[in-house]
Amino acid sequence: MEFGYSDYYIIGEVITCWGAFLICLNTLMSYALYDKQQRFFLYAASSTFFTSLFNIISVNNISHFSERPVFLCVFITSIYFFLLLVCPFVMTTYVCDLAIQNKKRKRVLNIILVIVQNFYFLFVIINIKTGWIFRFDPLEGYIRGPAKNITYILSSFYGIIIIVTALINRRYLARRIFYVFLIYPFISICFVGIQFFFPKILLTGVASFTSILFAYMTIQSYTMEVNIQTGLMTESRLRKKLSVQRRNGVLYVMTIDNINMIQSSLDVSEINQMFLHLGEIFMTHFPRNAYVLSINRLAAIGRSVDDVRLKSASILNDIKKLSSDINSIIPIPIETYSAAIEFKKEDNDYDSMMDLINNMLVRAKSSQLKSMQVCDESVFADRERKRCIYKILKRELSLESEQFQVWFQPIYSINGKKFEYMEALSRLKNTELGDIPPQEFVQVAENRGLIEMLGFVAFEKVCKFISDNRDTVNAVSINFSVYQMMNPNVVKNVLSTIERFSLSPSNIIMEITESIFIDNYELVMKHMMELARAGVKFYLDDFGTGYSNLTNVISLPFTTIKMDRSLVLAMEEGQKGISLFFDLVSTFKGVGFKILVEGVETNNQNYLVERAGVDYIQGFLYSRPLPPVECVELLRRSEN
Repeated sequence: MEFGYSDYYIIGEVITCWGAFLICLNTLMSYALYDKQQRFFLYAASSTFFTSLFNIISVNNISHFSERPVFLCVFITSIYFFLLLVCPFVMTTYVCDLAIQNKKRKRVLNIILVIVQNFYFLFVIINIKTGWIFRFDPLEGYIRGPAKNITYILSSFYGIIIIVTALINRRYLARRIFYVFLIYPFISICFVGIQFFFPKILLTGVASFTSILFAYMTIQSYTMEVNIQTGLMTESRLRKKLSVQRRNGVLYVMTIDNINMIQSSLDVSEINQMFLHLGEIFMTHFPRNAYVLSINRLAAIGRSVDDVRLKSASILNDIKKLSSDINSIIPIPIETYSAAIEFKKEDNDYDSMMDLINNMLVRAKSSQLKSMQVCDESVFADRERKRCIYKILKRELSLESEQFQVWFQPIYSINGKKFEYMEALSRLKNTELGDIPPQEFVQVAENRGLIEMLGFVAFEKVCKFISDNRDTVNAVSINFSVYQMMNPNVVKNVLSTIERFSLSPSNIIMEITESIFIDNYELVMKHMMELARAGVKFYLDDFGTGYSNLTNVISLPFTTIKMDRSLVLAMEEGQKGISLFFDLVSTFKGVGFKILVEGVETNNQNYLVERAGVDYIQGFLYSRPLPPVECVELLRRSEN
């Protein structure tokens, strides 16, 4: 027995209804309402479901025409024709939205598509009176009209639009997406052609469903593990690849250091084109083994270090060409750093390898090394040392610790002719690694989330030092990091610590670097104002090292400007440096600031800064950083 009504075969439409329903359900469960591309598939699958459903009902009415009211048969069949071209229209709009980058052209084409679709809707509505597409004869039943082929013509029209759009906008599409858009219309047209020559075999819904299913599986499912901007596989795919790798290899990672600056200077279409070119560059040199980890980081798997080194050099050359093309739009070169690590098939832990590569990329950036960095024994040793430093910090960051110490560098007052106060400097002494340099353990603390704890423990030690030596020590300056100043409880923590050690807020001077204000001005200003009202003093640290918003400097409660050593060195290079320094000192003193100069190490430097009229001097010429006891002794000798 045939599965159908009379001599109509409907098995394809039944399967289509079920398949389209499943796609609708899957897209809804995939948060289609929050994803524009998913919504296109939801609309297309929904229209296909209802088209097939009404096609089945319409055929049932045709087969039992004599038993049904004519108006019902006309109504159901009209709805079927009304829905018939919704799916091709939606998918054509989807292709245009994804491929066309120019907003004006996209809008114009969308208007044309809407006009064509509305014309068809109107044609279906007036067909109820004209019978141009179909009509029901009281004796013969369903009869096709003279415009019966309009659906085939418009289906072909939408298919041509998709193909032409994909061809014209080829450079904006990842390779696989491009081929999907070329093949998609042919699948639909094949089934439409069968329907045209064999009208009794119902394939209208099948044509749309098969095409949607192909696009859905190759684009939407594909994008789960492939980045649509670059055409490269995602990080999750890289993890899987490494976990099943059956031979030794090399993991290669390249980072674009100035991606934010480039993005802010290009429009959307230019950015998309740049990412596509980057993806093509990587796919060219690492076919089937190229990945995108984040917006500014690409990766690949190679066979050997030499092989990857050669390909890395070629990639850099290709990126230079791409950068020169971008330079015709913006004068910003693409700055990259890269690193590679060998792995064995039995030792390929992804997180460990990425940790090492991140360390190498940081070193490459800090040293401005443009060539590919290869992981060697020194990298493993460096990682192990950092792990050990982290453990030491976790163990020693407490008020009672004898290894985490605070040393002090006295600050000389020119007018008072003595050491008036001192700066607190953190030290990590006598550990299992020996004495660890501040720049090293501070970096580990920043990278491992301990920098805020380090700052507050150092502050506690400073308060204890002042409390123990209140007869000699009047005030101590201490650096506060951006992490501390952004803590919502910083004011409460600082004032409660001062109170716990029975100190006055005037005993504390907070040194704030200029960089703190770049992204956090409002919050930092709020905390500074509250602390200043309580009596805490503020110094602007490292003035002259970069960010210098004089408006912020004047409006915030700073009492002293601390000139960076680079300005002192500039004076020794010539008259321009001297004039600049003297003018800065004069300007700041003219509006009520005191001036502290750090890094004074020679008599000539001391002579120049005194001539400039500074108030305080800090440097090796007067004293190196000293342990607490030695510093107190120096202050006492200075009083005599």
